[in-house]
Amino acid sequence: MNYLNFVLENKKLLTFGLLMTSLSGYGQTYLLALYVPYLIEEFSLQNAQISGYYMIATIASALLLPQLGKYIDKTSLVKYTLMATVIFILSMVLMSFNQHWYLLPLAFFGLRIAGQGLFSHIAITSMSKYFLKGRGKAISLASLGHPVGQAALPIMVVGLINLFGWRQSLLVNALIVLIVVPVYLKLFIDEKKLVVHEEGGSAGAVSLTKEVSQWEILKSGKFWLLAPNLFVLSFTVTGLFFYQFAIAEFKGWTLEWMAVGLTFYALAGSLAILFAGPLIDKYTARKFFPFYLIPFLIAIVFIWLVNDSLVIFPYMILMGASAGFGNAIISALQVELFGAGFIGKVRSIFASVMVLSSAIGPAIYGLVVDAGYSFDALFIGSIVLLLVIILLSFRIVPNYTYAKMKYKFKRRHRRFDFFNIFNLKH
Repeated sequence: MNYLNFVLENKKLLTFGLLMTSLSGYGQTYLLALYVPYLIEEFSLQNAQISGYYMIATIASALLLPQLGKYIDKTSLVKYTLMATVIFILSMVLMSFNQHWYLLPLAFFGLRIAGQGLFSHIAITSMSKYFLKGRGKAISLASLGHPVGQAALPIMVVGLINLFGWRQSLLVNALIVLIVVPVYLKLFIDEKKLVVHEEGGSAGAVSLTKEVSQWEILKSGKFWLLAPNLFVLSFTVTGLFFYQFAIAEFKGWTLEWMAVGLTFYALAGSLAILFAGPLIDKYTARKFFPFYLIPFLIAIVFIWLVNDSLVIFPYMILMGASAGFGNAIISALQVELFGAGFIGKVRSIFASVMVLSSAIGPAIYGLVVDAGYSFDALFIGSIVLLLVIILLSFRIVPNYTYAKMKYKFKRRHRRFDFFNIFNLKH
């Protein structure tokens, strides 16, 4: 089934996934950062103080997310989405009316857990649970909401701030979500037609006949196969983006030039997401798992070795491609390895890893810079870290497949066709 037919046949549920990932932008750093200057001025804070509040809130949301995320397996999709929306609305209202600095971490926490955490969790989990054929395309299309939010929400929020002021803009944002989400659920989501597809787990996947504990998931080899990749992608991308303007100054580039590069990052990520879906459906996500970080590795090598400002374009494009492919591949691979029966619980744990790494990345990068090291040291450290994770990713390839590769290598008189591994049956 091609993309167009797939979208037309499943447009209501796919639009729901796209909507939720787009709205998750309200809890993302790129949007909340727009309010930071106003909060600093309003509460007479230092940059270090508000950054500390934000990090505390992010870590707290990462720790709580597995506990809240698992209930999507036991609660109806509509009720679960409405509960997450209530948390989001209350946090927006608190941020708007708050008059005390010590309530900022609580407001940040609510926006991070509901926006960044639960809204994204709801979108991707529903795509994973309610699609079997075309699951890769469904996850990719829902994931497309992230770059859509990055492109649309900041412009809208800045306009609302200029029009109404920062406090009132929060209320307008809350009102938009309060109207859009319940109305869409009421008009377009019929839970009687939603069927959980428990097939699709690979051989050796966690049993779907009984509920598994989060501790069992954390102890499994499959978790430790995926978790380092998810951690390093979010850790490195967030760290580099947090200091993107400092990197521009270090390289002698203008801020405007770096901002243009961000557009190419978003475009590359969007295209990668769209291409990832059909490839995953045709070949499975495990075939691409060892390779999707390689463009990111090359991107950092470029920005480390080349000072010309034009390197921003391959840097952003390659990084966006890895981020786009990676988000779709890891989401699909969770279902392939663990099955769909308790995918909400599984995804909530991995989402917690992602949120935690997004909090730790900027902090670690900042410590390295504050210690007196240049950004070259950060680039080299990132390259080494990515290289190690890429090599570890090849653990997903079964031993008998390595044996086939070795056999074919010998049969071809040492003229090994690298891309032939995609035709091997696992």
